[in-house]
Amino acid sequence: MDTAVWIVIAVVVVIVLLALLMLFLRKRQDVRRTKAHQIRENATGQVSELRQREAIAEESDARARKAQAEADAKAAEAKRLNEQARAHGTQAAEKREEVESTLARADELDPDVRGDRGRVGDDRHHDPAGREGARPGTPGAGAHNPETHPGRHESGDHLPGGNQPGSNQPGPPRQHP
Repeated sequence: MDTAVWIVIAVVVVIVLLALLMLFLRKRQDVRRTKAHQIRENATGQVSELRQREAIAEESDARARKAQAEADAKAAEAKRLNEQARAHGTQAAEKREEVESTLARADELDPDVRGDRGRVGDDRHHDPAGREGARPGTPGAGAHNPETHPGRHESGDHLPGGNQPGSNQPGPPRQHP
């Protein structure tokens, strides 16, 4: 065989190899294009999921801001009500002092009132809150504890230890109705 034939065969083999290489590279590019397309489709699907999550996050943030605003408004309302209650308490204390001062002035002028603001011959006592029957030194109406104050009461003198005259038994003080 002649050298020219070998050259032609070598050129044909190189052309075939180049064609196969080109085919392989083209196939490889097609596979890469297909894979890139699939990745883009997945990313597009994830973008819509991402948008949904962002929308949920924005909605949650809006609800949180609204709840915080409501909490701030309630806190401001509570503060305002506390200040109002304090002001009313101060006014009530001032009025109580005024009423007690007026009652003390009336007691000073009334010849039938003893120094402890009780009427002569009457153990009932009027307190500034309008409760009758409250006794000096005892909170509330009707409760009587002879140990809180000495002196003569409707049932007699209190003896040390809370016993009544004529009683030889030691014991707790008797409650008077």
